[in-house]
Amino acid sequence: MVSSGGSDGGQRKTLQEKVQSNAYSVNEIKQLSNSSEYQYSQVLQLEHAVTNLMVYLNKIFKLSPNFKGYMENIENTERVSVEILPALMRHKLKCAAELTSLHELGKLPVFEELLEYEKAFEEHKPEPILKGLTLADCERLSDNKSDIDVAAAEQFEEDDPEEEEDGYDPSEQKKSWPPKLPEIKSSAIRARVFIHKSMIHDKLYLSEADMIKAHNERLEFLGDSILNTTITMILYNKFPLFNEGQLSQLRMKLISNERLKKWSFLYNFHEKLKTNLDKTCENSDFQHGKQKLYADVFEAYIGGLIEDDPKHNLPRVRKWLTKLATPVIEEVTKGDEVLDTEHIDMNAKKNLYSLIGYAALNLHYKPVKKPTHDDPHAVVECRIKDGTLLGTGRGRNVKIAGMRAAQEVLRNHALVEKYANLRAAIPRNESIVKENQSKKRDTPDCEIDEDTKNDSIKKIKTSTEREQSFNTSKIVPNSDGTLSLQ
Repeated sequence: MVSSGGSDGGQRKTLQEKVQSNAYSVNEIKQLSNSSEYQYSQVLQLEHAVTNLMVYLNKIFKLSPNFKGYMENIENTERVSVEILPALMRHKLKCAAELTSLHELGKLPVFEELLEYEKAFEEHKPEPILKGLTLADCERLSDNKSDIDVAAAEQFEEDDPEEEEDGYDPSEQKKSWPPKLPEIKSSAIRARVFIHKSMIHDKLYLSEADMIKAHNERLEFLGDSILNTTITMILYNKFPLFNEGQLSQLRMKLISNERLKKWSFLYNFHEKLKTNLDKTCENSDFQHGKQKLYADVFEAYIGGLIEDDPKHNLPRVRKWLTKLATPVIEEVTKGDEVLDTEHIDMNAKKNLYSLIGYAALNLHYKPVKKPTHDDPHAVVECRIKDGTLLGTGRGRNVKIAGMRAAQEVLRNHALVEKYANLRAAIPRNESIVKENQSKKRDTPDCEIDEDTKNDSIKKIKTSTEREQSFNTSKIVPNSDGTLSLQ
């Protein structure tokens, strides 16, 4: 429950100021955590914290060796790189190794559940997901926590009696595809679905109103709208991280005439459709066209279902189309890198630069192909100053393609290690000089991470100044036996 405000105007103002600045004291944070009333700033911080928990927990398990590997490094420090030794003297690597070891031994069940929590979450199911927390435990929680309304949850999950007549056979739990076709009960509407306009355009004895009601064009119009809306809702709910462009592109592939034609053939609509066209002659316009009328009859059937029984058939159409579209969605998204955004590391470029980047290397990203209407793919290459290609990425725009190019380089561990060692061998002051010399770039069409580079240069300059200051200082003994710099 989100709080709507306090009881006192002055208190509300104070709370609002604290929410905006996140300036909570320790006691106030404790009070917030014990309250069932969420504050907006609190919700933002909680969601951010949980997201980071999942991300970094996964990262620890992937990057850290187990405790045996950690101890091998501790016991053989002579084989450990100089820049790594200080980290081995701190607690974080040991903690990561212990967590990884417990994970490997299966002794972190709650962490395993956390890693799968998002997949197990269902919006309308109130029961706890973590196995260590039961409804009985929730009853024992303090009163200021929100109670779980079990009765309401059970009532919500009761089967809808209307679902038994949605066109599926409830006695057969078949996983086969395609799903069973929902039935149009009105024989008149069902017949009109399969009558093409060419069948009645020469029936001059019919009035205009009668002609309109005698073929499937109006049903096609209705079905087109229902299909478009239903597929939109399916994609909107299934892909919460897709932007408008990705959703539109995927929807286009699902409701294209070619796709609808395939679905129409799937249910033998082409055999039931009555037309006054010559569909058999090899030289007919029909054979040389896209045979759009087969896609139209599929939309007309959807329109017929809605006209037959709009109240009950609308949810049936949604369920039917969801089952029909699911394997197609999986096929399209898995086969199209443009639509696959699950594995994009938004920080790939920064991570790569932090590992191998330095001024003289001139790490940059060169767009070699931009998206077009016919081919909505961008291609970006990750290169260095001498033109060496390190990696290539593809995506729906140049930005994403650049991230994928950086990811490809990061996956090449041998290559990253090679350039990381080259960077470590170059004196910092020499790198700064080369940066000044490389301001006139040889590749003006390249996309370079200037912000990342400039931040690194500032750090290098600061470090160099400190080193120079240290070299000119003298170590002087103090009267108490300690040493100091002068």
